[in-house]
Amino acid sequence: MKYVAGIRRLGRIFGFTLAGLWLSLSAAASAQPTPLPPEQAFRARLVQTGERTLEARFEVAPGHYLYRDRFAFTPADQSLRLQIDRPPGQTKNDPSFGQVETYPHPVTILLTAKRPLPQELSIALQYQGCAEAGICYPAQTVSLRPGESTPAGRPVSLLDTLGPPPAGEMPPPPARHGWFAGSLPATLGIFFVAGLGLAFTACMYPLIPIVSGIVLRGAKHGQRRALGLTFVYVQGMALTYTAGGLLAAASGAFLAVTLQQPWVIAGFSLFFVAMALAMFGIFSLQLPNAWQSRINSWANRLPGGRFVSVFVMGTLSALIVGPCIAPPLAAALAYLGQSGDLLLGGSALYALALGMGTPLMIIGILGSAALPRLSHRRLHGIRIVFGMILLGMAAWIARPLWLHRSPVPGLDFRPVASSAELDRALQSARGKPVLLDFYADWCTSCLEFEKNTLTDPGIQKKLGGFVLLRADITANTPEHRALLRRFGLYGPPALRFFDRDGRPFGETVIGAPDVTEFGRLVEQAKFQTLR
Repeated sequence: MKYVAGIRRLGRIFGFTLAGLWLSLSAAASAQPTPLPPEQAFRARLVQTGERTLEARFEVAPGHYLYRDRFAFTPADQSLRLQIDRPPGQTKNDPSFGQVETYPHPVTILLTAKRPLPQELSIALQYQGCAEAGICYPAQTVSLRPGESTPAGRPVSLLDTLGPPPAGEMPPPPARHGWFAGSLPATLGIFFVAGLGLAFTACMYPLIPIVSGIVLRGAKHGQRRALGLTFVYVQGMALTYTAGGLLAAASGAFLAVTLQQPWVIAGFSLFFVAMALAMFGIFSLQLPNAWQSRINSWANRLPGGRFVSVFVMGTLSALIVGPCIAPPLAAALAYLGQSGDLLLGGSALYALALGMGTPLMIIGILGSAALPRLSHRRLHGIRIVFGMILLGMAAWIARPLWLHRSPVPGLDFRPVASSAELDRALQSARGKPVLLDFYADWCTSCLEFEKNTLTDPGIQKKLGGFVLLRADITANTPEHRALLRRFGLYGPPALRFFDRDGRPFGETVIGAPDVTEFGRLVEQAKFQTLR
């Protein structure tokens, strides 16, 4: 019954997470007239406190906050591994992303190296935050040496460190929600329970003959050796999945950028739908029989009872089982890719594999009689639970397709990507008033403004005589930053009105005004242009 309780707990974890994501669509953001530039809103300092320890100290200006899960620390020496210890943050109901952890106050993050720190040390600090006014800053990165602080190192966009951006940046939603926002041991415990859940699915049953045929052949020397062999066998599986977790976490920044592309979002969503259908038993997902037979034949030729051969067989077993457990495994890799934490990525997949291998170790010692007599109905129920979770994840993954990318019904915004394009658009719009909207996919207040204000019929009627322009700065290119500087802005959302001659008038509107306030601003703009 412990197993059933574990599955129920895992279901609640994913259920609460998905519920939080869907409930995050309704909230409001406030407005503030004069936001600070990011280098003034957030100041970073790197201090070495010991032979192997560093502290990254961040000052946060009043009215601003940093996201707890948007920190990354990358040494210039790629061989140097750092363990990151983030203190608990304050829970905040984000307008578009639900419950998140933030630091609205100074925070110190402990960095611990596994070996003495080199004398020549430089670390790239990545972080992202917002202003309570509703302004979302692009992700910042700065390279510091111990003892240095910003603005000595000039913060730049995270995308600048990745080269030309493919499509856009993926800031929050945070990688860790709910249970995943806790400590590393708690997260590993959740992955271990998930592994136990996978262990009792039909996917793992083909491994039982392998365990019996290889491990038990060398277990004639006693139970202790049997335990050692089964442990080595499970390590072969576990380390294979660990490598996958490390690769997912190491590619975190690139993965975060790539996943914003519509075709990638759609592909992943359809993938999860297909995997859910596989869980429901509509079709079977496994290696071709010829491949499985070849691997099993090789396994039978391996000498049983030897640690090296048993370890190799564990690695091969991971390949046999991999396609069958692809749905939950892909979900775990997607989560780890967003975290960007190598320690978390490797250890979480290791814990998952240990959970999968624990029943196999028991079977290896006690024999197949130790296998729980789960009915077909119960096994089918387990697959249904995982299938429902995957359908929920498919819906969440596809959410940006209709939240971020869909045009506002009734309004036709013309895109402008640079100052030159804006000038040409203003020239062609002579004789009509113009509204310029600064927007980004990662800007929570921009989404709120679209959803709650621009869709209002009264607002759309008032905007009928305007030429509508939109500067989508999601990719945060040099041209985008130059356009922001032209109007003294540091990020979206922001609005600028132009008269019939293409001249700006009034003040730049910073933040996301509600229907009443925005309607008043539009009426004022109309009055100004008619004078």
